[in-house]
Amino acid sequence: MALFKHGKKQQPQDQNQQPNNQQQPNNQPPVNQPQPGNAANMQQPNNFQPNSQPEPNQYFQDVPEYPVNNHQDDTAPVEQVPADTQQNQFVQQPQQPPMQPQPQSPAGSATGPMPVPPMSQQPPLSTQAPDSVEHPYGSLENWEYTENQLKDLESQQKELKSQLKVQLLSSRTFYSHLIQSKQSVHLDHSAIDLEVQKIQRINESLRHWFGTDMISGDVFFNHDRNYFILQESLIDSQDEKRNQIADLAYYLDDHNVLPSIVTLNYDENLDGLWQSYLDDGIINPESNLLNIYTYFQTEGVQSAQPIQGPNTGIEISPQAHIESDNEHNIDRVYVGNTLVMKIVKDIDGRPANINHYHDGEIISTDYLDEQGINRLTQVFNPKDPNKVMDEFFYRLDNSLAIVKSHVGGEPYIQVMNRSNILVKSFDTEQEFIAWWLAEKVLDNNSTIIVPLSSPVYQVLLEQVNAQFKVLPYVDDYNAESQQLAQILENPAQLTEGILVNSETAQQDISQTTQGKVNVSIIPVPDKSEDEVPNNNNY
Repeated sequence: MALFKHGKKQQPQDQNQQPNNQQQPNNQPPVNQPQPGNAANMQQPNNFQPNSQPEPNQYFQDVPEYPVNNHQDDTAPVEQVPADTQQNQFVQQPQQPPMQPQPQSPAGSATGPMPVPPMSQQPPLSTQAPDSVEHPYGSLENWEYTENQLKDLESQQKELKSQLKVQLLSSRTFYSHLIQSKQSVHLDHSAIDLEVQKIQRINESLRHWFGTDMISGDVFFNHDRNYFILQESLIDSQDEKRNQIADLAYYLDDHNVLPSIVTLNYDENLDGLWQSYLDDGIINPESNLLNIYTYFQTEGVQSAQPIQGPNTGIEISPQAHIESDNEHNIDRVYVGNTLVMKIVKDIDGRPANINHYHDGEIISTDYLDEQGINRLTQVFNPKDPNKVMDEFFYRLDNSLAIVKSHVGGEPYIQVMNRSNILVKSFDTEQEFIAWWLAEKVLDNNSTIIVPLSSPVYQVLLEQVNAQFKVLPYVDDYNAESQQLAQILENPAQLTEGILVNSETAQQDISQTTQGKVNVSIIPVPDKSEDEVPNNNNY
């Protein structure tokens, strides 16, 4: 699968990534570590052992606060305190105060060990304010260190529970997918006993750690299936909604899914817009584009040869004359003083649109491709030139492919074969689209992602006998909340789950369906990452 990029992409965290849960607390005091001092004191003796106790006065010669006789004989024996008197060391006054290791400060820096004075030398209880009292055992209370350790444990527990939740839900979704796959081939119930038991065990863990097992998991993507993204049309680069397609494409790419884009509107500039999608990194360059009208216009037909000359194929009356407007790339054809035709050319001088006139009113328009082939003719109402009566879509071999009528009482859409014989007729465009998808594009190994803003999402969801599966996409929760509430009334239609782009929508779906419908959030890149850093400060 090719890599593609749109600005700075925010990669969602892999759900299967295992975080390091064995981190030690940042304020864990070091064991047997030398304190900062001069170079001589930082050197370890040859017989240094990691777990051995340092010789007295070995590491503290440079600490001015430490009461050490720097001139004492290093060979003199060190007075040992008997074990039975160690408990009374705060009552008696030994010649040399014992050294107590000092815990680290909250910032993680060691303050160095401080001597513990005898009880008779300890300062009397002060009557000053508590914040001005100096603790006799150092600047950091023992309870503060313990509390920091407890906070670290709480943080680790929170991270582990979050990780456990993702793992449990992902596993449950996977085993549910296995059950559906086995049931689809009518295997015996005993074949799914293992998966059922595992799901029961997962639900027990969910109830134990989170109080309920009615939690929605993520949408499961099967790499063996073909995925399609349904769009009304390709979006111009100036439209902000274009980024939503990129976000969805990135999300699928992170799950190793290569989608195809399906568009439903006729567009003269379809090829140019698709190329801009590829150039701007909106979609993976290995993705395919399918358009319903282009499909029928190119079905079973080889590409035609380019027509030579800008006006080849356009018949003009011998009595007609042409007036050219080179500034606007327009040729006007007159018979006498009457305008009968206006030819709009592209920047290369090839005819693009041809308007036909009768009695000074436009009656039809032909739309030609770069090959000079008429792909569409629109016939206008003679009483109202702004209203289209009929549309005729042609194949590359000039045969009639689709007839669309806007006249009441006539079939709305008629599909013709290459011999101009009627194949099927439809009263609505939604029926036409659903038939094309079910019969020509999708199969039992296909999943189509349909935005709720699409006028055909309900028709596709209601295709009970359809072999393909539908995955709704809530791309605007505030505007589509009513449609979402309607489809949630029948969770059986949502076997593939739902995609959303807001956390609020995810929570509402999980609560409404009591975890019976999987739902995943399409992450939105952080725009702050796309900002150019200020490199003026060095």
